[in-house]
Amino acid sequence: MDSSGFMLHTYLSDHKNSNATKRAHQLRHSSCERKNSHDSAEFRQKAPTKNTIASGLQRSISLRSSGLSIRTRSTNCKKTVVQDRTTRPFISKYGRRYLRDETLPYPLPTDIAELHRQKLRTMLFCEVFNGPLCSPSFKTEPPLSVLEVACGTGYWSEMCHRHFYNQGHKSISFTGIDIAPFSIPDETLDNSEMNWRFIQHDLRQLPLPFKDEEFCIVMIKDLSMVTPATDLEQLLMDEYLRILKPGGSLEIWDGDHSLRMLLPRPRVDGDNDGKMFFHVGPICKSPTGVYLLTQQTFFAAPKNPYLNDYNTWVSKALELRKLTSMPCTTILPLLFQESEILHEIDSRRLAIPLGKVRWETESTNGDPSKGKEKVSESDLLPETETALRRTALMVVIQTIESLEPLLREASGKPEEEWDSWMENMLSDLLQGNGASWGECLEVGAWWAKKKKH
Repeated sequence: MDSSGFMLHTYLSDHKNSNATKRAHQLRHSSCERKNSHDSAEFRQKAPTKNTIASGLQRSISLRSSGLSIRTRSTNCKKTVVQDRTTRPFISKYGRRYLRDETLPYPLPTDIAELHRQKLRTMLFCEVFNGPLCSPSFKTEPPLSVLEVACGTGYWSEMCHRHFYNQGHKSISFTGIDIAPFSIPDETLDNSEMNWRFIQHDLRQLPLPFKDEEFCIVMIKDLSMVTPATDLEQLLMDEYLRILKPGGSLEIWDGDHSLRMLLPRPRVDGDNDGKMFFHVGPICKSPTGVYLLTQQTFFAAPKNPYLNDYNTWVSKALELRKLTSMPCTTILPLLFQESEILHEIDSRRLAIPLGKVRWETESTNGDPSKGKEKVSESDLLPETETALRRTALMVVIQTIESLEPLLREASGKPEEEWDSWMENMLSDLLQGNGASWGECLEVGAWWAKKKKH
């Protein structure tokens, strides 16, 4: 076992043995509040520099146990005015920090806990996609100028910089654009060898503040909770194509917010006597335990009752904001409708199970009435696969926590009933192996090249 595998095993063991449900309940009801700037600085100082899923899981556990991620100090503001959106862009409510502009459809908080969740999600994506970019255009030659849309802390840009810097490419310029002010300390940027520029800008204000054909690649990551399914979506696509160089690549990473259950591929065979046998056929599973989605991939609604509840509520809550809970089905058609400008359009969609799946360690031999026979103990999940799936589960749980005010409103539950639901959900998923039927996190990457003149 290499050192990274040992770290994964160690952190997972520590996490499974902790009372996660009780801690999460205490975090949600804690009255302790901290300034977000203090939290951000402390988080950056403590954040490990190694780019691995292990370090991400380590940060997930340490932040949740130390209580660094929970609250920001509330502000005494009697009335929201337009000027406050720029001079004071944040507001404290529900015990967390949010963007002050209530006309934004964005439903997530902007505190240290949510920023950490986004970083963990980015690390997970880079791990399952084998790097920060999927476009084959940059396998041999790196991009010279990169734009990250809705960059947040710029963490994806940082990982992309490390990826190419380690290959000897040190002259790439990175630009990030976001409505929220950039919160990375100046000394951190000064000590970095990354060529970084940040533009604070509201994506609803068009045109974007960039020249025509300025970037070699435009990365659009996790914008399904930023951009509503309105005319703005197409207007932004037009802008992305305007600022993209001919021969440059447009790349989109996102994932579905509703959860489905991955099914094994059924296969029916017959013997010489004409008797039919049911088998669990193979589906496209990677060595890391991630499943590639194809036309032969089958899904069903989750068997887990808590995830079914969540699906109902998140779909209802996002629909009210004109956001989609299943963006993975809409992105490829959006690219194909730009076929006059784009070509070499391709995609990769993956399903990451949230734990060990029952049908992975069971098989049906012969008549299904004979039941299932367990496979040998040697088929237990390897540590990297376990870590990836545990990380995906943590991302899902933290998403539910970040969306808690919206989900509670959509559920119609009073506070005590909601708290009970949250506790039971956490206990079931973290301690009861409640996602063992194939419930999964679906993610995808889509890319295309801009045609040359």
